[in-house]
Amino acid sequence: MILLKYIFIIVFFVIVSAPPLLRAQLLRDQRQHALILRGIDQTLQQEYDTAENTFQSFIKEFPMHPAGYLYLAGMLQAKNTDFGDRFNEDRYDSLLNAVVDLAESLIQNPSSRAEGYFYTGSAEAFRSYTRSENGNLPSGIYYGLSAGASMERCLEADPGFFEAKNILGSFYYWRSKMAWIPFIPDRTREGIDMIMKSHAHPYEKHLASHNLMVILTEEKRYAEAERYGLSMLTEYPENRLFLWNMVTLYEKWGRNSHLQTAVERLLASTLKANVINRYTEASCRLKLARFAMERGNNSAAKEELLRVNALQQFVGSTKGNLKKKIGQANDLLKTIERR
Repeated sequence: MILLKYIFIIVFFVIVSAPPLLRAQLLRDQRQHALILRGIDQTLQQEYDTAENTFQSFIKEFPMHPAGYLYLAGMLQAKNTDFGDRFNEDRYDSLLNAVVDLAESLIQNPSSRAEGYFYTGSAEAFRSYTRSENGNLPSGIYYGLSAGASMERCLEADPGFFEAKNILGSFYYWRSKMAWIPFIPDRTREGIDMIMKSHAHPYEKHLASHNLMVILTEEKRYAEAERYGLSMLTEYPENRLFLWNMVTLYEKWGRNSHLQTAVERLLASTLKANVINRYTEASCRLKLARFAMERGNNSAAKEELLRVNALQQFVGSTKGNLKKKIGQANDLLKTIERR
């Protein structure tokens, strides 16, 4: 489950400028390009309703192009991961079905074949992630393998298609964790190199930054991972995906002073969101309570733990196991009372 999750966390991000040699991969229509840039920037700013309006405008103006449907599906996935709220799977699936259907005509044309396989592979990667997240592991594996195959076909058609190198490189890296199984090659280094090569691409910088943060943390290359995270948070200081990445990084790195700051930033951003992710809130407050206990400040720790306990009303309405977090808070409260 975790392997599939990391292979196919697909969040589509864009920056405005890029080296001239990468321009060929941009949407050729300037109106299309501007709408996608705007919508993804709004997604990064976590302005999801505004981003949805932008992607809907793309779909209305260009109903036969798969990009609008794909990026709207990506925004919905990002929103659900961030807020942990209700997810309209039927709508999500219909968007991905549109992507696959519209990509087919691109695949049939030799001049746009790579683009078509990219859109198809991206839709399959989305399905793999959501199916595995919902506990349907066989379906997640099926779509994951299908996505990898589509991205390989994309690069066969155009070896310089940098978007596919980002996603496929991540796939190669995480699949290499199973290289102990016969016939599964270890492509760890190749996967990382592919993602790094895609980092400068205008449609891939932010996704590549996320992938590299997760992978380099896994590889214990903490300083490198930190550089990618700090760079992204300079542009988007409230982005909770990258704040979560920093929390994970500093936790594994053992940088507790940096970790506490990252947790405080994540909690502050979470509480300001239009929809408060109560599981994220509970996770942050638990960490802050433990920090307070380590300093001997039991009153501050107790205050955080009581706030976690007050989230009981939200049990069953979050993606994460909020009940478990509340149980951990109660255990810590008992520890404090015994002191």
